[in-house]
Amino acid sequence: MSLDHPVHPATVHFPIAFLSTAYGLDALHVVRPYMPSTLTNYLPTVVETTRIGYWALGLGILTALPSAASGVAQAMKMVQAQGLFDQSGKLKAKSKVLIAHAVINDLVIAVSAWIWYKRRNASSMEYIKDGLNPMAYEPQTWMVGASIVLGALLLFGANLGGTLVYDYGMGLSMGKKVIKKNE
Repeated sequence: MSLDHPVHPATVHFPIAFLSTAYGLDALHVVRPYMPSTLTNYLPTVVETTRIGYWALGLGILTALPSAASGVAQAMKMVQAQGLFDQSGKLKAKSKVLIAHAVINDLVIAVSAWIWYKRRNASSMEYIKDGLNPMAYEPQTWMVGASIVLGALLLFGANLGGTLVYDYGMGLSMGKKVIKKNE
């Protein structure tokens, strides 16, 4: 593997998958009591889904760190090569998308880390006589609301990343000239 190839597009899939799973399980936690038993019988238990959601959130944050670092490195290379502003001094459209993508995703990671920390602290305090409370990792109501908002922001940030790749070609050639075979 060469360091000349962009790493960021390859690293974003795990945090998106883990964080989406965590946010979805948090939302399921709230709507589950209102679902018909014919459907909930096929789902894992409440204890299992809260624990899976907690650990998926932690893995999402953990895998987001190299993704964010590689994104910063790639953005810095783009800014050094092309700059943020056009000749008239206005922010380029590509730069606006890049900044929005970075800010939204960094916000999602930071708030997710704070929620994970709060759940971790709450779960470590909830010991019962024979060990850990089965519902120790249960999200609080405000955490579920935040998870729904974070899920929407995560998808929007990922869409902006797709715009950078597919509309602006970022992350495809690292600014190098692509050589066609027939030339």
